[in-house]
Amino acid sequence: MDTILLVEDDRDIAQMISTSLGRAGYRVIVMPDAEHAHAFLKDGAVSAILLDLMLPGMDGFAFIRKLKKNPALSAIPIIITSAKDDDTDVVAGLELGAEDYIVKPFSLKVLEARLRAVLRRSDASYINEGTSRRVQKSGILLDSARHEVRCQDIPVDLSATEFAILEVLLKNPGMVFSRDRMISEIRGGDVAVTERSIDVHILSIRRKLGEKGSLIETVRGVGYRFRDE
Repeated sequence: MDTILLVEDDRDIAQMISTSLGRAGYRVIVMPDAEHAHAFLKDGAVSAILLDLMLPGMDGFAFIRKLKKNPALSAIPIIITSAKDDDTDVVAGLELGAEDYIVKPFSLKVLEARLRAVLRRSDASYINEGTSRRVQKSGILLDSARHEVRCQDIPVDLSATEFAILEVLLKNPGMVFSRDRMISEIRGGDVAVTERSIDVHILSIRRKLGEKGSLIETVRGVGYRFRDE
């Protein structure tokens, strides 16, 4: 059974989400603020985190930054659930490493679908056994079995969604992927990411790859491709 950490200070919302996910087969741990959530993570393992941004004390953005600096916690997928719907907030959350951003109010069925998609991407068993586990292009090595990326032999820390996007591009050098097609490729048709979030994830991947990031090219009006040196 997957354990989900819900960081939410609104008791009514927390109860609604907890009840819904509990019925869907998840074990839900509710924490009212980031400080208690971080203390729990020191001893308790979770499969994913549902995170509100407007929290008492440490806000959601600071909480993400703190987790991403800790190697033992940085791989836990995070879905932001927030009433803040400004593009700046969405982009900031995704660039910090959140897997998805859901604006309140939202459908509980949509939340469950997106959570399933994120868990599927972070689960190594989701990788098809019949596909190659390693791909190396232009100094970038991606190992699907270990869920690791190295650029010029330096480890690169990617979120599960970023990893999936880079995997698609590396395995199909020169092929142009529209945003819609990229969503279909990495989610198997489950639209848990949007065209806007694809752009943000691409920007983040480029930044993390350093000078090699320029190999991910924008094809104006179409989408993205990887140019193999």
